[in-house]
Amino acid sequence: MASAPLTKLLNLEEVADLLRVSPHTVRSWVAKGRLRPVRICRRLLFAPIVVQQLIADGTGPETQL
Repeated sequence: MASAPLTKLLNLEEVADLLRVSPHTVRSWVAKGRLRPVRICRRLLFAPIVVQQLIADGTGPETQL
């Protein structure tokens, strides 16, 4: 049985830095359903592909002006 390669999940602060927004904005996007986190206990973690898709879809911070 082949398993999927493990990828490092990004924490809230790392995602905010990548997208150049505040952690509060990232939390807001999660609440609105724009970003889907992996929840481990109370921590919000994000797969890098989810962040890349947000940027590629043109729904990133540059469209919020």
